[in-house]
Amino acid sequence: MKVINKFILIFAISFAFVGCEDFIGGDINKDPNNPVSVPIIAQMPAIQIAVADVYGGAFSRFNCMLTQQVEGVARQWQSMNQYTGLTPNRFDAAWNNVYENILNELKIAQTSARDQGYNHYLGVLEVMEAFTLMNATDVWDDMPYTDALNGAESINPAFDTQATIYTAISTLLDDAIKLFGGAAGGLVPGSEELYFGGDIDAWNSVAHALKARKALKEDDYALAMSEAMQGMTSSAGNLAYQYPDASAAGQWYRFNRDRTGDLEFHPTMRALMTDLKDNDRLAAFDQIFTTDHTYLVPDFLQELITFREVQFIIAEADVRSGGSQAGYDAYLAGIKASFDRIGLDQAAYDAYVAQPEVAPGVGNLTLDMVMTQKYIAMFMQPEVYSDWRRTGIPALSPTNGTVIPVRWDYSSTEYLFNTNSPSETEVSIYNDKVGWNR
Repeated sequence: MKVINKFILIFAISFAFVGCEDFIGGDINKDPNNPVSVPIIAQMPAIQIAVADVYGGAFSRFNCMLTQQVEGVARQWQSMNQYTGLTPNRFDAAWNNVYENILNELKIAQTSARDQGYNHYLGVLEVMEAFTLMNATDVWDDMPYTDALNGAESINPAFDTQATIYTAISTLLDDAIKLFGGAAGGLVPGSEELYFGGDIDAWNSVAHALKARKALKEDDYALAMSEAMQGMTSSAGNLAYQYPDASAAGQWYRFNRDRTGDLEFHPTMRALMTDLKDNDRLAAFDQIFTTDHTYLVPDFLQELITFREVQFIIAEADVRSGGSQAGYDAYLAGIKASFDRIGLDQAAYDAYVAQPEVAPGVGNLTLDMVMTQKYIAMFMQPEVYSDWRRTGIPALSPTNGTVIPVRWDYSSTEYLFNTNSPSETEVSIYNDKVGWNR
């Protein structure tokens, strides 16, 4: 009886509050300082900064360490460099950030944009989701997606195959391109959109560039070429976030400030660039990793996908189909864009490509040359890990044992709390290749 009376009392109090609110008018129970929903123009910059932080943070550090652009030399990074320290808990932060701060927020923002008919906003958000999904599944392979992000309705989401996720990526990019070609809707992206300031033509080019990146991994070189040709036409179209200053600095500056001496430039990359007499770019990259590094600066331009990557996609697809002047020109344009990114002048570029080992002429370009130059040009870009797994270029030797890890481990939290997760003993970072790499 006491329990029944308790529920009656709670019901009566709740009814009284509802009645009072209806009588007075308005929603007196809402705290104006804690809004229930966030306007889409406020969501957009927060999501974009989160994407740049994750890509330039954990994804860059782990992927570039595994491909020997940087080397772990102290504390836990020394053991991770030897692979023994690549335990599930090391990937907790990246996993949680991808799901909580990016994919979940994108879902909320997309629902708002879709409900209100903000078509160009929705297209931008879909491209960002496709970008994030591709980065994530490229290191984690199968992962929760279709059944994820439903809150309490799905606390143990099933894992989708990478093939399913790649299909979803295609759908997102195709839908975004369609939206960009139609009516904008009642609200259009503007200055709050931090990458392009709402330039929809630029976003359309990015969508095609991402389709080209995806096609390479699926060994569809004709499609990769076709989509890359519709990508950005200069470095002005790079998908990138400009960090403002030391108070809100780029991820590598923050890491070098807070973890000085943990990661340094890798001897493998140094030897490769030295052999190619790539002295000017080497001088920019090969510095002690402190806050005085002249490339990894506070106001770092964090690039997500670039014109130079697109040019190397064209060059690779062209070499695989026999080679042509257009592919060779794209190869040289990729190298030139890399020199421009560092601030090197035309004379430095001219001297470098005067070497036949670098620029052998149309008909003599090889896949090894293309991928080696792409590896150098994409210093600190996480995509080098996918390129190396696809092609085996450049040739790398394991820092420990006989095999370089071919994927990331899942987070410890997923192993512990998701009953649909594989067990930790079922996943091998050395043997379990991601779908497109099998």
